[in-house]
Amino acid sequence: MSDSKPSKGVITANRIMDAAETLFARQGYEGSSLRQITRSAGVTEPALYNHFKNKRALYEAVLDRALTPMSEAMSSHLQSSTNARSYTQLPTVMTDILYEHPKMAALFQQALQGDQESAGNQIIKSWLDRLFIEGSENLTTVLGFDQNKLDANTKAQIAIHIIALFNLTTGYFLSQRAFNTLAEGSLLDKDNIDKQKRLLERIIRAMLIG
Repeated sequence: MSDSKPSKGVITANRIMDAAETLFARQGYEGSSLRQITRSAGVTEPALYNHFKNKRALYEAVLDRALTPMSEAMSSHLQSSTNARSYTQLPTVMTDILYEHPKMAALFQQALQGDQESAGNQIIKSWLDRLFIEGSENLTTVLGFDQNKLDANTKAQIAIHIIALFNLTTGYFLSQRAFNTLAEGSLLDKDNIDKQKRLLERIIRAMLIG
């Protein structure tokens, strides 16, 4: 029976990415130094360079770790969706993936609202653009529209649906302070995550009906 435990190198690389993800979310790409990341991860800079060529490569690895599963899950779910009702389950897919990497929501917001000239924001925006376009194309198909015959009003309607879904899903993971004002506990508690998923499904269903 083979041992499925990750190697020491994989464990170290993941620890570095965990630390980097936290710092990138809090301080941005430009504001986070490799020295800060290695200190937070408890490794030396030479150890970091054994796994990542430079800060850009580390940032791309952090994004790839979270966004590749999200892209694949979204694509798989949307391609298997045959009607608008099945589309309402997409927020559950996105929420489950963001639950594994909740700090990604802050990186998304930095890319969309921060300095567009920032190298870090440009890198993540290219990811988000692909996700948005894929989501738009699949929603167009689910709703029964011809991708090549969309008028401006329909394009705007679909874009607003995609943006609303994105904001409703990611915004949850940015709202712990608001939750602290209104209630007790953590938004990452399983019961609260489940409440959020049920609420999102009802909201998206109402949006599609409307």
